[in-house]
Amino acid sequence: MRRLAVLPLFAAACIIGEDPVEELNPERLTDQSGAVFAWDCSQYAGCEVRRISGSAPLPSCRGDDQPWYGYSWSRFISIDGACVDPRGYGSWDFVNEWSRMVVCETDADCPQLNFFLEPDEFECRAGYCQSTDRVAYPPDALPRRFEMIDLCLGDVAREDGWSDSEEFWAALDDACPADAPRQPCKSLPPGCPDTRE
Repeated sequence: MRRLAVLPLFAAACIIGEDPVEELNPERLTDQSGAVFAWDCSQYAGCEVRRISGSAPLPSCRGDDQPWYGYSWSRFISIDGACVDPRGYGSWDFVNEWSRMVVCETDADCPQLNFFLEPDEFECRAGYCQSTDRVAYPPDALPRRFEMIDLCLGDVAREDGWSDSEEFWAALDDACPADAPRQPCKSLPPGCPDTRE
């Protein structure tokens, strides 16, 4: 019943020429390295990242793979460098160290993946676009290990590489044990941003 009630709203929006996906999404996204990307959205095509002036360069890929930018999300949403199989099979791989979290000053800076049957929405908390699903991602919990790595090291330009060290990895292993990568970290590694409320 609830889903059926939504359909007339989408139909009415189409008739009057409005796109609720486009209206609720920003036109630009900024990541934690300071790179800026266009964020193009529509109700029927979804959203995609597009390089513009101020964007990071494309990553290097092996063989015939084509460099590209996409995005991924869970608690946070990130802009990710990737390599795409040119044969059109939909096969692509993230490029190591080329993911950066989307940052914000207000909720309006955050993307809204509202073109899915079950939308994923984001709000601005602690300077990062974070999921509004506070049950799955409690605001007072620390991020998981793979998210913490990007948060800790992602403030540098992609082309400069991560500025990590043995000390960082030792501190990360203490805070976010490698044998429990899907669990929230137990503590905040030194120098890393605190994204909790």
